Amino acid sequence: MTAWMKSRKAFCQMTMLPLLGIALWGLFCNERVIYNDLHSPERIALLGVGLLLMLAVSLFWTHHRRQPLLPDAGELWCIFGLGIIYSFAANVALYNPGPLFLVSFFTAMGALCLLWALLRHWALVFWVPFLFVEIGQVCAFQQYGMLVNRQLVLAEVFAASHAETMVYVTPFNMVLAVLSLAVAGLLAWMQWRFFRSLRRLPLANLGFLSLLLGGVSLAFSSPADMSEHNLWPVYEAWMIPHNVASACELNERTQDYVRGLPSPAGKPSSISTLQGQQGAVLVLHVGESVRADRLSLNGYLNAGRETTPWLCSQQRAGSLISYTDCISSAPHTCSALITILTDARRSITDPDPDYGARAGSVLDLFADNGFSVYTFLGRAAQQVFKYDAVSKTLSQSSRERFHAPRNPKTVLPFMDKVLSENGGKNLALFINNEGSHVPFGYYDEEEAPFAPSEPCLSNPAANAESVNNAYDNTIYYTDDFIRHVVEKLQGRPFVYVYVADHGEYLGHGGLWGRGGISPENYHRTSGCRVGMFVITSPECEALHPHFAEGIARLRDHAAMTVGHEHIYHTLLGMFGIASPYYDAALDLSGEAVRPYAGAYPGKPQS
Repeated sequence: MTAWMKSRKAFCQMTMLPLLGIALWGLFCNERVIYNDLHSPERIALLGVGLLLMLAVSLFWTHHRRQPLLPDAGELWCIFGLGIIYSFAANVALYNPGPLFLVSFFTAMGALCLLWALLRHWALVFWVPFLFVEIGQVCAFQQYGMLVNRQLVLAEVFAASHAETMVYVTPFNMVLAVLSLAVAGLLAWMQWRFFRSLRRLPLANLGFLSLLLGGVSLAFSSPADMSEHNLWPVYEAWMIPHNVASACELNERTQDYVRGLPSPAGKPSSISTLQGQQGAVLVLHVGESVRADRLSLNGYLNAGRETTPWLCSQQRAGSLISYTDCISSAPHTCSALITILTDARRSITDPDPDYGARAGSVLDLFADNGFSVYTFLGRAAQQVFKYDAVSKTLSQSSRERFHAPRNPKTVLPFMDKVLSENGGKNLALFINNEGSHVPFGYYDEEEAPFAPSEPCLSNPAANAESVNNAYDNTIYYTDDFIRHVVEKLQGRPFVYVYVADHGEYLGHGGLWGRGGISPENYHRTSGCRVGMFVITSPECEALHPHFAEGIARLRDHAAMTVGHEHIYHTLLGMFGIASPYYDAALDLSGEAVRPYAGAYPGKPQS
C-alpha cells in the first residue's frame, strides 16, 4: 500500500464518508421517513444493522491501525458532558412535553464525534450557524411557545409586512439574539479546544456507537413518545433548509392556487330576490385574529369589562345573530380567506382534494348579478409574497379598493363616499382590515378603555396583563368601527356578515401569537374558535319574503357548530343567487344545512 492509502484521510474518503452517505440516503430518501417510517420495527432494525456494519468496519480499521478503539476515560467524560451541554442549550425538544432524552443525547454525541472525525475544525462551519439558529429557537419557544423552524411559521415570516416583523424586533429580543450568537460561539470554541487533540478513528467509533445507542433507545420507546425532534441534531439539520424551501414553495403554491381558480361567474347564475337596483347592501367583513371567547357578545366578561358594548346592544334589540361555535379553517390569513370567499371546504394545506375550491371568489357572483363590489383593506400590507396577491385575486371584481393608511377607521370616509354615490344601487362591500392582528395596536390609544395597555410581544408572559388589555382594546375598537359602518347603512336593506380569519393565543397553553401551530394541532386548541355574527336591518326583511325566512333560519342555526366553509353558500342562499357552485347543505339560511364536521376542540381527531 502507498503511504496515502495508509493515512487517515484515505480512510475517511474511502470508508467513512461513503458509509455515512449511504446511511443518510437510507434515512432521508423519504422526506418523512424518520417521523413516520421509523415507527415500524423493520425500519428501526434496518437502521440498527446499518449502524452495526459501519461500527464494525470502523473498529476493524482502528484495530488495524493499532489505535485505541475508543477515547480514554477522561476524554469520554468530556465528550459526554459536551453532548449534554449541546442538547440542553440548543434542542428545543427537551423543553417540550414527552422528550426522549436518551435518543436526543446519543444522536447529539454521535453527530459531534462523527462530524469532527470527518471534517476536523471545518465541522465548526456547520456548528456555529446551526447552534445559533437552534438556541434562538429555544428562546422563541420559551417566550412564545412556538417552533420557529416549521413550514407554516417560516411561510408567515417570509410573507410578513414590515409592521408585523418589527413587533418582534425589540431590545429584549435583540439582546437574546446577541447572547444566542455568543453561546453558539462559546460552544464551538469549547468543541475546538477539546476535540483538536483527539484521534479521528476512536472518535468515529464513538460516533457510530452513540448513534446505535440512540437507535436502541428509540426502538424501546413508546409510539406516543416518538418524535423527529428527538433525533436532534441529525433530523433538525436536514429540516432547516427543507422547511425554508417548503415555506417558499407554499407561498408560491398559495398564489398559484388562487390565480388558477376559474371565476364562478363563468357559469350561468341568477338572483331571485332582487328585481333590478333596490339599494340592497351586503357587507362581508373578514376580521383579523378575533377569538370567539374574547367577545362580551359571547359572554366574555373579564373583570366586568365589555369588549363589544355596541354589538351587545344590537343583540338585545334582535338585529344581531351570534354564532358562538365557529371553527376557522386555518391559522393563517390567506388560507382562511380562500375558504371564506370560495367554495373550498378546508384549508389549502388539507390533503383531501374533495375539500378544495372548484371556483374563485363569491364576490364575482355578486358582481355578475347586479352588485357593485368595493373592497376596503387595511394599510397597504406590503406582503407581496402572498397576502397582496391572494386578496387582490379574490377581490378582482371590485370596482375600487381602499386602504387604511393609519388605522381601520381611516377608510370610513371612503365608505361614506361609496354609499352616497351609489344610493339606489345594490352594493357588496368586502372589508378585511388589521382588526386584532399582531401587534395588537390597531386602536385609539387616547380612548383605550383597558389599561395598562402595551401592544408589545417582547417577553409577553411577563407583560401578560398589558398584552391582553391591548388585545381587548382592539376588539373594543372593532366594535366601534362596525357601529360606524352600520350607522352609515341606516335606512337601507343590508346584511352584515362578520367572521374572523383565525384566532390568537394570549398565553393559552403557553402559546403567544399563533405559536407556530400546525393545521392539525390548531384544531385541537381553543384558538380555532373565532368570532362570527350577522347583523340585518328591518328594511332587509321587508324587501322580499325570502330575506325574512332566511334571517329566521339564521337565528334557528345560531347554536350550531359552523365553519368558514358555510360562508360562501350562506351568502348565496341569503340573497337567492342560484349557481352550480351552491351547496344547500352549507347554507345557514336554508333548511337542509348540516353542521361543520371537520376537526375542532373536543372532537376526536380523524
